[in-house]
Amino acid sequence: MMTARFLLCLCLLAIRVKGTFAAYPSADVLIESSVDSSAFELPTILPPAINDAATDASWKLLAGRTDGNSGSLVVLNDGRIPESADQPRSNWFLAAGTNDGLLLLDLRQSISISQIVSYSWHPGQRAPQLYSVYGATAADGKMEFPESVEQVAITAGWSLIARVDTRKQALAGGQVAARITLTASHAKPYRYLLFVVQNTEPSDRFSHTFYSEIDVISGEESTLQRIKAPPIREQHFATSDELYRFTIDTTQAEELEEWTEGELQPVIREWYPRIVQLLPSKDFKAPQQVRLRYLPDSEMRGVPAYASGTTISLNIEWMRGQLKGEARGAVVHELVHVVQQYSGRRRGRAGSVTPGWLVEGIPDYIRWFLYEPGTGGAKLSAERRQAAQHNASYRVSANFLDYVIRSHPTNPSILEQLNAAAREGRYTSELWQQLTGKTEQELANDWRSAVD
Repeated sequence: MMTARFLLCLCLLAIRVKGTFAAYPSADVLIESSVDSSAFELPTILPPAINDAATDASWKLLAGRTDGNSGSLVVLNDGRIPESADQPRSNWFLAAGTNDGLLLLDLRQSISISQIVSYSWHPGQRAPQLYSVYGATAADGKMEFPESVEQVAITAGWSLIARVDTRKQALAGGQVAARITLTASHAKPYRYLLFVVQNTEPSDRFSHTFYSEIDVISGEESTLQRIKAPPIREQHFATSDELYRFTIDTTQAEELEEWTEGELQPVIREWYPRIVQLLPSKDFKAPQQVRLRYLPDSEMRGVPAYASGTTISLNIEWMRGQLKGEARGAVVHELVHVVQQYSGRRRGRAGSVTPGWLVEGIPDYIRWFLYEPGTGGAKLSAERRQAAQHNASYRVSANFLDYVIRSHPTNPSILEQLNAAAREGRYTSELWQQLTGKTEQELANDWRSAVD
């Protein structure tokens, strides 16, 4: 049953599209979308099925190229949906920069189809769907398959079933479903379905749809088992003054809940406001709501943790192995990124760009030299420092920043001023001269030759 909150938050857009394609009317198309759902919980279109007619069917890409970050074609009929809005491996999509593709679905036998339902999910421009679907009976056992989009219209045996275009209904992203209901003119049985998949914005090379599932329904919907989203498990807490609030999604990491509550929450509650105080700038207001989520390594692709906007993603497997090691410190590093908010402001009016080594060096400085200095995680031997480059990023750059800050006690706001310049898009290498009286290269030389 839908809650009142869900109904209020649901962004529903529905449209029926009718037209004339080939020699008979197109099938009836219903489009629905939602920005407040985790399992395609739409008022009319039901969630994907796990036992529809496409469950044992086979997919083949006849034209086009699958993106290297995409899941295989199997994800289109595996009876599963992504667990989050930006999960490439759980979706199928064409390679960036390509225009379109041909997807062939072999149902292995001719069946009467009542519905075709396509599902997509993405927080942005990869949510809308744009495709045409054709059907073929292969009653005589012989079939011709086009090798390009241009050949579809001239290849014998194929009938246009419908065209789907959800761009007007899903520009803001979210979960999108398009249900094609076949009319009486499409009553003949089909063995093959051919999807002509197009990018939704030709000027954007990253506009290929994240297709999560494609169902083929034969007969009554009541016989189908529908996917159900796992119950959302979240921890909510705030700083003592309730100025900053946090949510940690442990839905996929139930085994880490106790550690998260007892060990990680106190670190976040203490250190997020401290980081805010360390990195102020004029008229800047740090994010007051931060979300953390645990994701499997298959989605994180070996990355321990990363921040995007005000959301921090944590690698479940990596965190599990580092509960007594680097897990907490990694979160502190990502909290710094949330506070930095350099995105979109790194290029200054003069065309300067804050270098990546400083963007990553500041979080590692706060982590290794302020949060956990006793671990020596960014300590460098004199021999290693002599051969190091100050702009090597992460721990090495953190070590360099520590040296500059310690060796210039008369200017206690070096970190603050570096951060402000980076956030406001006015960072240049000349800033080091202004802050310390020495050029960046002179400071690097001094750092390499320094004796602790």
